[in-house]
Amino acid sequence: MQTFSIANLRVTAVRSSTDRICYVLFPLDGFGQWIEQAAARFGVSIVAISGMDWDDDLTPWPAEGQPPGSPDFRGKAPEFLATLIGRVLPEAERRLDMTPDAERTLAGVSLSGLFTLWQWMTDDSFRNIISLSGSFWYDGFVRWVKSQPAPKKSGRAYFLLGNLEARTKVRAFQPVQTDTVEIVDYLCSCGIDATFELVPGNHYQFARQRLNRAFARMFIPEFSL
Repeated sequence: MQTFSIANLRVTAVRSSTDRICYVLFPLDGFGQWIEQAAARFGVSIVAISGMDWDDDLTPWPAEGQPPGSPDFRGKAPEFLATLIGRVLPEAERRLDMTPDAERTLAGVSLSGLFTLWQWMTDDSFRNIISLSGSFWYDGFVRWVKSQPAPKKSGRAYFLLGNLEARTKVRAFQPVQTDTVEIVDYLCSCGIDATFELVPGNHYQFARQRLNRAFARMFIPEFSL
């Protein structure tokens, strides 16, 4: 396992494959052991990235802060994506000795789950995406997704949401389940291989189990949990 810094980001990398790599935008403090175990179990190199400004670097455009009273989102995802693609990917893949045509997957949770889909709709650096509890309630996001030309994607998209997440007291978050279903249905109607699973629990619950489930679905489709 290697740990290094790029542009104030903390990057932890584990090599298990030279042709499959998954970048994980996830608060993985204390997850070092999971990264090593998952890389070996699922046969994929893993690069975990932390240290970004969660509310600003992962949001696609400025919006009112949520819950009410929170600082507004500044919408700096385009700048973060440029750093991710231009600096993090080349250095991580050089250190891990990845093949030039390695298959890339991007995984995120909550606002980074929102970011994974937003970047997938605007860029082709990642073939697949994993979005756990993606913040698709974000102001204008569903409308934006459906306003885009039908995306041409040969990869796969996996979405997971806890069945209690829509029961939050924060009104802005309550549509998250219907928003997720609407997005997945739209992607499927565009011919994209998109899968959605509703699982027990609330936001951020059962983090390791959900990551394992997502990795199994993405990297070992026949795997039995």
